[in-house]
Amino acid sequence: MEEILDIVDEEDKFVRKATRKEVREKALMYRVSRVLIVNSKGEFLVQKRSMNKDIYPGYWDIGVAGTVSSGDGYIGTAMRELMEELGILGISNIQLMHSFLFKIKHHSSEDNSICKVYKLNYGGKLIMQRGEINKIQFLAAGEVKKLIAEKPFHPVGKMAFEKYLESNAK
Repeated sequence: MEEILDIVDEEDKFVRKATRKEVREKALMYRVSRVLIVNSKGEFLVQKRSMNKDIYPGYWDIGVAGTVSSGDGYIGTAMRELMEELGILGISNIQLMHSFLFKIKHHSSEDNSICKVYKLNYGGKLIMQRGEINKIQFLAAGEVKKLIAEKPFHPVGKMAFEKYLESNAK
């Protein structure tokens, strides 16, 4: 059965439901949850996306991100992605609620989304899901900037990372 997503307007208000296929074909606005993961050294988790991904396959990305299915929320999606993609368990709703950073919008001819970004300080074990991710590593902020400049990088991941750096520089 095909995944159903909530289509939203520019203010993140529900408009209607659509299949993932329709969302991709028409570049409809949908919701995404993203978690920036930082280790005890202040390094950021970056991942190389699987070639199986329906959008931005093989691109580098920061943290984990997931499409919010119809009826789900941003926090539940963030928790699911942490578990599914990296095997991170035991993160509470309250912990993520308090780690909310900001909301960003991405517009392009192929992909339009509203993304809530969270931060997780984490130093535990990671179990990479091969169907979703080809490679993970932790990099210092300068190394992430270099990776963004030199390799194909997910545009929303780039926006989230740059906004995080900008908001923490103040």
